[in-house]
Amino acid sequence: MSIEIDARGLPCPQPVIKTKEGLEKAKGKELVIIVSTSESRDNVLRFLSHSGININKVEENNGSFYIYTEKTNRIPINVEKNEYICSTSQINFGTTIFINKDRIGHGNDELGYNLMKAFITTIKDLSVQPKTLCFMNSGVKLTVNGAETIPYLKNLEEKGIEILVCGTCLSFYNIKDKLAVGKISNMYDISETMLKSSKVITI
Repeated sequence: MSIEIDARGLPCPQPVIKTKEGLEKAKGKELVIIVSTSESRDNVLRFLSHSGININKVEENNGSFYIYTEKTNRIPINVEKNEYICSTSQINFGTTIFINKDRIGHGNDELGYNLMKAFITTIKDLSVQPKTLCFMNSGVKLTVNGAETIPYLKNLEEKGIEILVCGTCLSFYNIKDKLAVGKISNMYDISETMLKSSKVITI
């Protein structure tokens, strides 16, 4: 039985750090390390080589790289983080749009809601698409049954745009069972998504 280390989407040197943590728990097992860039793959392979870990094979599948090691009880070397930093061009995880209310601006609520609906409607026609939409506080009301924005958000999700919805916020407004689009998420995942993004736009 092998230990799987899923380091996809993590900025360097995190894939190497997760690999080291996996090696410390290996206890005679094989490892399968999954990364999402060729630079992360090379960093992990270099770290394994320095630690004296033999590689069975390396495969690429659906844009991810799978590194298979032999069984090992070796103690990994310490990670020198500066050695495993990826170039800036490789750390580009797209734009995240952070929506923390169900309307845009202050003043007339009806106008603010209509502006938000128009904004979400317009996203699908933009030449540059965001990678993720994050909804928090009253913004989560845009993702539940009955919201006029649902058809447009579903269209964006079908195009591959990730939609993260704050579970705590849904519970606060007592609408968790009405979620119609997106994935229930938490503060950790939403914060990590924003920190990994090349740009965050707050609406």
